[in-house]
Amino acid sequence: MAMHPLRSVLLLVSFLTLGAFGQSGKAFFKEGEKLRAQQQLEPALEKYTLAIQVDPKLVAAYVARADVYGLLGRNAERAADLAAAYAADPSDADAGAAAAMAYLEVDSARKALALCDGALRVNAKHMKALQAKVRACLALNDLDCASTAADAALALKATTDTYYLHGLVRTATRDYKTAEFDLDKVVEWNPMYEAAYVAQSEVQLKLYEQYTGPTMQMRTLEKAIAKCTRALELNPQSTDALFSRSKALALQKEYAKAIDDVSRCMALGRTDRAVYLQRARYYHGYGQHQNAVNDLNKPLLADPRDMELLLFRAECREANLDLEGAINDLDAAKRIMDGNAAYDADFRRKVQEQRDRVDRQLFEMNRESDPPVITIVDPVHRGGVAQISSVLTRVKVDGHVRDRNKLKRITVNGMEADFARDERDPEFFVAIPIGVNDKELVVTAVDVYDNESTVSLRVERNEGVPPVVALTAPDPGSDRIIHISATREDLFIEGTVSDASNIRSITVDGILASYVPDTNRTDFSMKLVIAGKDRFTVRAEDQFGNGTDVVYQLQRKAEAVAVVKPAEPTGTEPKPAEKPAEKPMAGAAVTSGTTWVIYIENSDYKSFPALPGAGSDVAKMQKAFAKYNVQKTITKKNLTKQQLERFFSTELRDLVRTNKVNTVLVWYAGHGRTVGGKSFWIPVDAKKDDIYSFYNYGPLKNLIQNYSESVSNALVVSDAAGSEASFYDLSR
Repeated sequence: MAMHPLRSVLLLVSFLTLGAFGQSGKAFFKEGEKLRAQQQLEPALEKYTLAIQVDPKLVAAYVARADVYGLLGRNAERAADLAAAYAADPSDADAGAAAAMAYLEVDSARKALALCDGALRVNAKHMKALQAKVRACLALNDLDCASTAADAALALKATTDTYYLHGLVRTATRDYKTAEFDLDKVVEWNPMYEAAYVAQSEVQLKLYEQYTGPTMQMRTLEKAIAKCTRALELNPQSTDALFSRSKALALQKEYAKAIDDVSRCMALGRTDRAVYLQRARYYHGYGQHQNAVNDLNKPLLADPRDMELLLFRAECREANLDLEGAINDLDAAKRIMDGNAAYDADFRRKVQEQRDRVDRQLFEMNRESDPPVITIVDPVHRGGVAQISSVLTRVKVDGHVRDRNKLKRITVNGMEADFARDERDPEFFVAIPIGVNDKELVVTAVDVYDNESTVSLRVERNEGVPPVVALTAPDPGSDRIIHISATREDLFIEGTVSDASNIRSITVDGILASYVPDTNRTDFSMKLVIAGKDRFTVRAEDQFGNGTDVVYQLQRKAEAVAVVKPAEPTGTEPKPAEKPAEKPMAGAAVTSGTTWVIYIENSDYKSFPALPGAGSDVAKMQKAFAKYNVQKTITKKNLTKQQLERFFSTELRDLVRTNKVNTVLVWYAGHGRTVGGKSFWIPVDAKKDDIYSFYNYGPLKNLIQNYSESVSNALVVSDAAGSEASFYDLSR
């Protein structure tokens, strides 16, 4: 009977599969060997892996795969395979020693030591295992273990390698004379032994520390330089020889040559902490303190809590007269020491003494006799006259003080004002009592050098009529109760405020609403989060301080639920298919409704450096907003502070309302500053020393969301060039 064609195919696949799994580990190993001979390393790895899977005790496959890993530079995997080969046959001391050396190459000294001990239990006189043990014990700083192993290796057979390792151990145990003898023996037997010359140099540097006579010290340094120079003749790319010679040159005060040697180390690829620290020391000794700071910045970036580097950078910054930077480093060191028992009282005292000394130097360096400059923002005043409501018994006084140094005290009519004492050019605020007979407000500022400045305002009492507040949407009715659904979490409110004088502020539960400033009648709007609230308060103040608070109640009502009686089942209805929840695809456009982009480009500055063209900024903006379906882009260039405020408070609001825009994306390109934890954009007419000429964009996102009920998304991106390297600020 003829076989069905499909059945024939299935049987063929089954036979092929059985054949593949039936192949022995040795067969896979032989295929791997052929591929390795043809330099097809990755396919060879696959075959060796299959051989190991089929036969986990096939030692040759582990060793062969380790060799290929070594050719590919995958040293950690090579070490693991050699350890696996040894585990498959623990009686093979050669395999244990080879695995130990492999783990030393990947800085796993503890694992290497365990493998050495295993190999030495099999053969106590195994030379490679003894030598690997010496290196592992030195890496672990176990000098007793290293001495025992080095003595055993040298007693077993005197070779250049055993003398070399014996010399390294004697150097570590401070037996420099024996170390010198051992290393001299190495180069006597093998003048081409490069590492021995470097080790001899290190011994001479240690002897330099022991000698007190200048003649003997100079001789040790000359020997150290000669030994390293010989090593470099054998291998011009020896970073160890360059590094050791640089130390000897620095002790000879040959800092330029020392810097050149250690810089060559870096050019040859050695960029570890020790190299950066050493070159920083040379720069410091050579008087190039900023270069030293630059070198210390790199390892500190990797480990900001490195106490040695922090204290050394503080020393370099102090020498470079960057006293504020030195204080910052010393404060960071003090924070690291807090609660850390590793630092004793004497160490803490020395750090504190260093900080106090630097602080005194900074204080004296900044000493000046210029008085502070006081600017009063509130109450409103003109021509030295402050107009204050006749009904107020307390008046709020705020403003800012500019000074080259920090301030000691700010008072208004003798009352201390609140201000950030750690900041320069701080804002101040105080509410002082004012009686009917008080005719003057006197603001006094004193800096840390007792330079004093005073500004006086004559007080004039003005109308005491507060603004009128009316909520227009939603309609609160005459009882000021707004009915909302029980599940609602936000509420868009609109209203009007009017007064005989200009309106100064409109807030809802303390949050600034969107309104037109400097008018006596204005609309306002606010998207208010009402989750958990049963009321909210609208407050309006005029320029004289007259204020009105209007409280509106929120009354929640349960939503009606329609109950539909289900039809009687007939038993014939098809079961509805469950539709899986759809997830947005990665890279898909964001559904954002009507979307506008506002691009603010400030480049033509009066008091700040001009900025280059905006080509790259436009490209970055387009990339950042690529997921949005943008209908319109509005570009504004070189705006003053007044133009920025008018645009965002009035012009953009009216455009958004008229066009029912749902998403507003703002991108700013220009100068920026961070002062007192607040981020500012720099208008083109801003002054460098006047924070009140900057534009604080922190509240901008909330302001945009309060334009209209149609606005559901707002994004503000500040691509600003700041005074600090890390100024770039992205806020959503």
